[in-house]
Amino acid sequence: MDEREVKRQVILAGKELVRRGLITRTWGNVSCRADDETFFITASGRDYQTLTEEEVVRVRLSDLSYEGRFLPSSEKKIHREIYRMKTDARFVIHTHQDNASAVSAMGKSFVRMPGSYPGIGKTLICADYGLSGTDRLCSNVKKALSISEGNVVILRNHGAVCYGRDYEEALAAACSLEEACEAYLKKLNPGILSRNKGDIREVGKHIIWNRSQILLDFAEKNKVMRPYLDDFAQLAGLKMDVLPQDQGAAEHAVRRGHSVIVRGIGALVTADTKEDALALSKITEKNAMAFFAARAVEGRPIKRRYCARMRRKYLRSYSKRIR
Repeated sequence: MDEREVKRQVILAGKELVRRGLITRTWGNVSCRADDETFFITASGRDYQTLTEEEVVRVRLSDLSYEGRFLPSSEKKIHREIYRMKTDARFVIHTHQDNASAVSAMGKSFVRMPGSYPGIGKTLICADYGLSGTDRLCSNVKKALSISEGNVVILRNHGAVCYGRDYEEALAAACSLEEACEAYLKKLNPGILSRNKGDIREVGKHIIWNRSQILLDFAEKNKVMRPYLDDFAQLAGLKMDVLPQDQGAAEHAVRRGHSVIVRGIGALVTADTKEDALALSKITEKNAMAFFAARAVEGRPIKRRYCARMRRKYLRSYSKRIR
């Protein structure tokens, strides 16, 4: 496969993942192996809807050096490890898809699926937690890959990674994973899925109101939302407060730039741009979903020190690359 076709397939995969709701904005990454020495991967912080060929970066398998002015995804180490371990793998997709992310927050080493799913098998392996882009995360994924029955691995409190012999097989694995995790969550607690996907409205400049039932239910019995998922920690920081049903207090918090969850109202989130506010709204809803999944078993929120590091890194570098 020539370079132009490799890049075309990476771009096509990114757009299709967005269309299917498996990737939000710039989270996740896609790569395709070109030959025995190189693979091409999406650049860090690039929007999949507007991705160009220049933003699909050539990376050498030997030392992870790259060409061009764009930084390759911070998860390039995981992609390289898959290409090294799975010699027939030619395409890798890393997603933050909703159902798989909820399962990732449950703290399990593996999950028995309620049936057998293509590309997954009956047992879904979950890699231990590691901060995004670190050697520790890569090592944990490597261990999980070595015992996985299928073409997918869950990344604890993070998302999932899927691979295949080509674009179609990797995409099919990601879709199969979401279907399998949906069935598992329904069996665990049907309310986890039936309460989300709420009414989302823009109610002010860069202010999004999310009335998802799962956020309303969360607010009834909690005083604060902690990060159960990496992307929530990056955008929201260490916590998001839950306020009593007081419109004045909620409006005051939002005017000061604080995103909050309000009992009986839902989430009111604000950011520097409408796009960031929409992303935070969706991720807050997904984090509530992860909370209820975690609460059903032994899952716990991400440690504060990890959340602080992710938030600092996001503000210092990643957020400035988003386009």
